[in-house]
Amino acid sequence: MKNKQYNRLFDWSLKLVIATIFSFSLINSPILFKLTDISEFGSVAFAKSKEEKAADKAAKAESKAAKKASKAADKAAKKASKAADKAAKEASKAADKATKEATKAAEKSAKEATKAAEKSAKEATKAAEKSAKADEKNQKFTIKTDKKFDKAFEKYAKSIAKAQDKYSKAVDKVLAKNPKNQKYKIDKADDKLVNKLSKADDKFTKDITSISKRISKEETASLINSGWVNDNVFSKDFVNHGKRVSTYVQIAKDQGLPAYVGALQANFGNPYETGIVDLQNQITDLNNQIIQNNELIGTLNNQIDLNNQTIDENLATITALQTETTTLNNQLTDLNNQITDLNIQLNNTELTEEEVAGIQGQIDTLNANAIELNTQIATTETQLNTAQNEVTTLETEIANSTNEIANLETEIVNATNNITTTEAELTSTIENVKPGVGVDTGWETVNLDINNDGTVNEADLGS
Repeated sequence: MKNKQYNRLFDWSLKLVIATIFSFSLINSPILFKLTDISEFGSVAFAKSKEEKAADKAAKAESKAAKKASKAADKAAKKASKAADKAAKEASKAADKATKEATKAAEKSAKEATKAAEKSAKEATKAAEKSAKADEKNQKFTIKTDKKFDKAFEKYAKSIAKAQDKYSKAVDKVLAKNPKNQKYKIDKADDKLVNKLSKADDKFTKDITSISKRISKEETASLINSGWVNDNVFSKDFVNHGKRVSTYVQIAKDQGLPAYVGALQANFGNPYETGIVDLQNQITDLNNQIIQNNELIGTLNNQIDLNNQTIDENLATITALQTETTTLNNQLTDLNNQITDLNIQLNNTELTEEEVAGIQGQIDTLNANAIELNTQIATTETQLNTAQNEVTTLETEIANSTNEIANLETEIVNATNNITTTEAELTSTIENVKPGVGVDTGWETVNLDINNDGTVNEADLGS
């Protein structure tokens, strides 16, 4: 047992000595330095020296890489510069070549444009000369044709005047001699006049038709431009102008009209084409508007009279209702006064039960009467309000009707003025269907549209 204790003590003592020596060596490093020739500072310095060597090596490697990269960059820059110089030279050569080619192309294009312009100018000059000649030809044709129409009109007018003058002299001569066969001779003169007028009509139609046959769409540009004939007249709805003239003449004959009516309208336009029908329709519409406005004004005035009568009746009713309301309110006041007096009597303590019951019965009866009067007053006031509202409504209607009448009268004045203007325009249009010499027979306004379809054509034959 003692030996075990001794051994443990020896182990602890040895460990203590070793620990003390180790601690001492750290604290007193010079002693270790003398023994081992290494100190704690020496070991740190030794470690730093290795790091510096590694850093120096890395720095050298980095410097070498930088020099190598710099050389490569310089080489690449020189190569790029040479390539850029070469590309610039090639681009300059290409630009010079393109400039030369563009200049040549521009010069060529300019020469071609000049030639084309000269050619176009020559063609335009030729066209203008041709057009001028055509215009001159058309103008001559216009003057010639217009003179022929005027001559035909003049000859027709003279023929009619001569026939009528001869007839007048013949009748005057018969009347002066007063023979037994006076009626026979006058009838004979009438027949001669009719015969001469018929021949004049036929001759006039023949002359107009003869002139019409020379007219074609191409030859009448100046006729159209002269303003006395409509472009739509020539050959409208027909294969040619001659067909139009012959159709119009036949339509006129079918209706028992002089043939020249058809011939003239075929050349100078029917009422649809000249605008005569439109103006006539406008006048008709304006007259219809005036008639309708006058009828409506009459209706409105009648309604105003009826409204005024109703207002008078309502005013009389209102007066009666107001009187009745006043009477009922007075009666209600009397009842309320009676009820008040009876209530005061009930406050008398000397009253017997029978007397109290009797007074209470009177109060109840009066209250019932008061309720009935209130109902009558309410009913009367309702009737009064209704009558007053109706008067207000009727007065508003009268005011509106009066304003409407004023507007209608203004419309009538405007329509009348428009009729005057339109009639003047119609007269001018009729006169200008064929300016210059004419025959006042009313041929311009004759309607050859027998089937009323808005067009004069072959469909009107035999209608």
